[in-house]
Amino acid sequence: MQTQVNMTTYIVRRKLFAAIAGVIFVVLITLGKGQAKIPTPKLASSFSSFYSITDLGTVPKLPPAYGGLTFDPKDANRLLIGGLAGTQKAEIYQVRVKRAPDNHITGFNIASPIAKASGIGKGGIDASLAYSPQGDVLFYTSYDDNSIGQIKCSSRIPNKQINLTSLGIASSTGALAFVPKGFVGADRLKITSYTTNTLYDTTITPDNSGTYNIVAPSKSVKLSGGLDAMIFVKAGKPGFVKDSLLIAEFDTNNVSAYQLDSKGDPIPSSRQNFITGISYHSPTSLTGTIGATTDPLTGDFLFSTILENTPTKGSIFAVRSSAKTPVSSQSR
Repeated sequence: MQTQVNMTTYIVRRKLFAAIAGVIFVVLITLGKGQAKIPTPKLASSFSSFYSITDLGTVPKLPPAYGGLTFDPKDANRLLIGGLAGTQKAEIYQVRVKRAPDNHITGFNIASPIAKASGIGKGGIDASLAYSPQGDVLFYTSYDDNSIGQIKCSSRIPNKQINLTSLGIASSTGALAFVPKGFVGADRLKITSYTTNTLYDTTITPDNSGTYNIVAPSKSVKLSGGLDAMIFVKAGKPGFVKDSLLIAEFDTNNVSAYQLDSKGDPIPSSRQNFITGISYHSPTSLTGTIGATTDPLTGDFLFSTILENTPTKGSIFAVRSSAKTPVSSQSR
């Protein structure tokens, strides 16, 4: 019974999140009610001496809610990000980033839509946007229809959508990530079920149509927090003594860090906070941290969020290392 109650709570929260692009958006804009409770993210003590957090602000012309984000593997200054996340009107936008002389991102140029990113019958892009290991197809997770969409690089609409329920993945998914080169299980696909806090391990295979089939998961790991976007972190990066996985937690407002085992899976008992308070929740919350990616030029971690009571705004936070260490492409 408790599990059923928790699952219901999760679904209610995420449906509130998706409502930003609907009725609540209109009401708040019309009435001008309330001011956003601005998140005040803090690095956990074990990481605070290695990193700092910078609020990069909003992306001009990108409609909330912000979804998954990733960089073009052929152009490190071209960021792709979801807008109107969780709705049938969801789209993927491109935006040129602004960089300082040291290559750290300082802001964003105007976003423009490049492809539709709706779900199967309902929902739309959620926490993740990622290129296939071959770099030829964009994958995105869709909430709350529990699906993954695929978009060929030359397309403006999903070319393939897969119902994850048919693969045994509990509804509804939150995020996906391909394991980077240099890690155990490189190129394998990790998928989270936000609702059940389960991380699944699987692979993709070409379907002879330019897109991919997803194999039914061979194993899974039970975690916690309302699992969303993931970032793989190579051992040796400041504060990380072993290969690790950062996971944005929608329900706790945190980003957690897990060490990876010899098979490349997160070790549940190794969980520790990486960031706390990066977003905000209340009984009528429309706020969350869902998207995450790594800047290929600097190694900075980027997290996309939205703000409660101000549905016209979203924000992207950058977590930057204070150490002067070379960036490895394997950390992406």
